[in-house]
Amino acid sequence: MSLSKVLWTVGSLISAQLAVKVVRGFEADALLGLIGLQRRRSPLQMIVPAIGLASLGAALGAGAALLIGPTAGVALRRRVPVRTDKVADNIDVSHKADEPSSTAAHERNREPSGRFRAEKDSS
Repeated sequence: MSLSKVLWTVGSLISAQLAVKVVRGFEADALLGLIGLQRRRSPLQMIVPAIGLASLGAALGAGAALLIGPTAGVALRRRVPVRTDKVADNIDVSHKADEPSSTAAHERNREPSGRFRAEKDSS
C-alpha cells in the first residue's frame, strides 16, 4: 500500500468521526429548522401559558378591584399598610434565623403605623 492511500484512509476515518459527532449533536428541531419546518406544539404546551396569563390577569384585576372598590379612601389607606406589613413580617420571619439580633433592633425602631422612628442623638 502506498503512503498516499494510507493517509487518504486515515483522513477519511477522521472526517467520518467528526461527521458522526456533528450529526449526534443535532436535535430534531434543529434539523427541521434548517429546512424551514417546526414541530407541532402539543395542546398542553399551548394551554399552560394561557392559564398562567389568565391567573396573572385575575390577580391584577382583583388588586385593582380592591383599590378602586367602594371602600372609603381613609379605610383603604389604613388597610393597605397593615396588610403590607403582615407580608413584610412573614418575609422577616423566614429570614429571622439568619440575623436575629439585627431584626430585633430593626423592630424596636418601628412605630405602630409601620414607619421607622428617627434615631435620637444622645448628646
